Amino acid sequence: MAGETAKKVSRKTNKKASKKANGTTSTTAKGPASRRTVLAIDVGGTHVKVMTDRDRIKREFESGRNLSATEMVRQVKVLTRDWSYDVISIGYPGPVVHNRPLTEPHNLGRGWAGFDFHRAFGRPVKVVNDALMQAIGSYQGGRMLFLGLGTGLGSAMIVEGVYEPMELGHLPIARARRSRTMSALPASSGAV
Repeated sequence: MAGETAKKVSRKTNKKASKKANGTTSTTAKGPASRRTVLAIDVGGTHVKVMTDRDRIKREFESGRNLSATEMVRQVKVLTRDWSYDVISIGYPGPVVHNRPLTEPHNLGRGWAGFDFHRAFGRPVKVVNDALMQAIGSYQGGRMLFLGLGTGLGSAMIVEGVYEPMELGHLPIARARRSRTMSALPASSGAV
């Protein structure tokens, strides 16, 4: 038994030595010292909020109908110039496909659809629907339907760890007298 264990350890040691000699060593995360710091960006209709997962200090700036993706990146870089972070997670107020906004947002400026945030920030970026980002932050397992009321109506569903953003806020309402969506209802009724 002891001889077999010694052979296994010897084989592992020889493999490591061989990889080092060939320059093919791989790195893996080992504990908190190598943990990457995430900059979270929540793009909203009235504000863009930023915070890292390490320091948990929130900063924000106003958004609005004239804010383009390029201008958002510029302002985030200025606002976080004294912060250190490795990767970025962006919550975008609309559908996201292949890590990029699919459509222009309803309450911001133009230039978001197809925008390459990885290139603009020069760091790895993960872009998801903003409601999904909020849902993930409060998910504790099982099934969850998330409805977020902000500038619009955001929604996401998580079932047994499977994440699905939804666009309930911009679904057309059938038989409406004029063209309306779900997010237009609270505003038109004076509820918001």
